[in-house]
Amino acid sequence: MDKLNFLSLLQQNYDRISNFFGYDKATAIRIPLAVQYTFSRETFSGVAFEKNVEKIQKENAKQSFVELITTFSSTSTLSYKLAAYLVLHKTSQKEVERLIENEQYLVAAGFKKSPYQNIAAVFLNDAAHAKRAKKLHEEMRKHHYFLTGKDDIPYAVLLTKDLADAQVQAQTMRTYYDHLINQGFKGGDSLQAACQLLTLYNEQFQPEFVDYISAIKAALASKEILVKKRHYPYLAVLALTASTTAIVENIADMTKALSTLKMYQGDHVYPLMTAIHYVVHEMIEAEKLVQLTDISSLMQALDVSDFLLDFTFFFGLDILDLFT
Repeated sequence: MDKLNFLSLLQQNYDRISNFFGYDKATAIRIPLAVQYTFSRETFSGVAFEKNVEKIQKENAKQSFVELITTFSSTSTLSYKLAAYLVLHKTSQKEVERLIENEQYLVAAGFKKSPYQNIAAVFLNDAAHAKRAKKLHEEMRKHHYFLTGKDDIPYAVLLTKDLADAQVQAQTMRTYYDHLINQGFKGGDSLQAACQLLTLYNEQFQPEFVDYISAIKAALASKEILVKKRHYPYLAVLALTASTTAIVENIADMTKALSTLKMYQGDHVYPLMTAIHYVVHEMIEAEKLVQLTDISSLMQALDVSDFLLDFTFFFGLDILDLFT
């Protein structure tokens, strides 16, 4: 989708979502849903959304995963994003059944039930995969005890699609973390997530990735693009694409274009995040992406980061029932 059509559909979806849910609903809910629908090349329909969510609820009563997307007590925008994910899925019911089964695999592997487990279920393959994820998560805690928690479970799942040495991989994450701290990155969960994603390429430490991600951050700053801690995982994805100066310039231009939209007024997080999504999507569609890992993993890395960005930083919003 060309830039002008993308911007037009994005603002249109935002307005339609706002009109349906009401402007009293936090922008932290409305913006992600608008982005989600726009990247799916769909126009939001509140009536269709409500009908499909109710159908999913009726067909899967008393399933914890479905309860998450239909009872909105003290949850975040995660509930809405998961609901939209299922509504937009080509085979919604089959996907619900897969996610419910994946929840069971994760519990059997030793993970405790939590909203983070619901996210992880989206990216899980099978029971063996759940066991590998549990092993990696345990190793991650050894190297970063205070930062590693339930919010890292989805990343542990994403990073164990293939066989790897969990001990080496976790140590490599910590090595990236220490190197990037020395490069001026701010410590915390977002930096840890970025370091986790860098191991998608290889479980062994690759020093060039430290240079890549540092150069990308500096290039965006030189274009007067504010890079916040929450953007670190997205910078890691760009590093995995071996992004060039031209790509970073495209992202900067798109970020500025997005910032002019009414929906992004005063927002300093989503414009850059959306711009990175857009440029990576366009490169994939044009077959111009030089990626250092497979495309599906790159897209899933963006998806995991989206879920966790919305959940981790907006948890606790006073969200009313979905259809009131």
